[in-house]
Amino acid sequence: MRVADWDAIIVGAGPAGSALACRLGTQRRVLLLERAALRVHGGRVAHGVRGDASPSSDAEVSPVIVAPFAGATSSLPTASPFLPRIGESLPGAARVLLQRFGLLERFLAAGHVERGATVSHWDDGEPVWFDHLRDPSGPGWHLDRNRFDADLREAAIAAGAVLVDGCGPWHATHADGVWQIERQATAQIHRAPVLVDATGRNAAIARQLGIPRRVDDELICLHAYLPPCADDEDDCTRVCADRNGWWYSVRVPSGQRVLAFHLDADDAELHALRSLPNLLAKARQQVVLADVLPVTLDVDVVVHARPAGSAMLDFVALARTASGFFAIGDAGLSFDPIASQGMFHALASAESAAKVIAATDIGTDAAEVRAAFLAEQSAVSAHYRRRLQGTYSGPSRYRGHRFWAMRRAAESGTESGVAASA
Repeated sequence: MRVADWDAIIVGAGPAGSALACRLGTQRRVLLLERAALRVHGGRVAHGVRGDASPSSDAEVSPVIVAPFAGATSSLPTASPFLPRIGESLPGAARVLLQRFGLLERFLAAGHVERGATVSHWDDGEPVWFDHLRDPSGPGWHLDRNRFDADLREAAIAAGAVLVDGCGPWHATHADGVWQIERQATAQIHRAPVLVDATGRNAAIARQLGIPRRVDDELICLHAYLPPCADDEDDCTRVCADRNGWWYSVRVPSGQRVLAFHLDADDAELHALRSLPNLLAKARQQVVLADVLPVTLDVDVVVHARPAGSAMLDFVALARTASGFFAIGDAGLSFDPIASQGMFHALASAESAAKVIAATDIGTDAAEVRAAFLAEQSAVSAHYRRRLQGTYSGPSRYRGHRFWAMRRAAESGTESGVAASA
């Protein structure tokens, strides 16, 4: 097998992995691996490598050219349009991180839309309005996720990282102080002292290494992207509780409206709500949603489902893993969407990992700095859980219903609050 040596290997070219590659690529030989084949709009060249790579500065890196989608109007590399991306918002506090990544100007010019007010009908009483302009960090943005992800990948490549997509399966091992990724399909081995799992909720590398992952909540997000409507000028994020879950809806930069409902994986209504008419009918019963949803749709819209509950890797097991391994973004800690912090955490954990890796480069004890990273992530998890508990302690009007009672019981460590009502 051919062997290539790197300073860092990052698996997963989503926001967390690309952000870290952007921070490390200027001074290190960084390999960014993506299992999926990234596709290109408008025939634009993706400055990466398909299936093979070498860190040699003298080698020519052949660009990948992928046929454009029919009718494509964007020239940016993007995920398949048949797989809508969830994670549409970024808080104003992310501005500092974007500056550190050298991305703020590009981000502000990319067409992401400033967030409007949030309208929430959570507890009893009338809906509550919150104006994000009062947030000291600013209102934040609704993201064009495809463009955001593509811009981060391009920034990583511009910083010097080598992006390899369409990798297929890989196998990770550690020996003699070096991490190794073996790709049987191309008979190649990539080696580095640093290996980063940025594969999202799948946590593919961590699971392969046998690191336990605790899933706290089997929450499912059913979501649909409704086509643009000329009459829809609402710029609010709308959130509300229901008897067996909670909703949110927002209009994203494309003009489409996201409608999402979060419920238990074993909910008897789950199957029926995979039908858009049923999902819309249930949503229209909520006062904060009824006015912004279309009465009828002339096109077929798919309702997608994905896991959305809290999950985290075992920090004790992580600490015992060989030096140089990191898990960032959703791979390390997956947030419940009600926190609206998933995208921010992707960037923040990438920045934290970059600082630790840089400290190791200047001679600081690798185990010591990684312990500091894990302690920081543990503190983030603890703070998040406290806030999540406060959110799910309500709403009082649905207190007797199973969805809410189960979450109160889980937080209190008892089953006494579980009710049988549905």
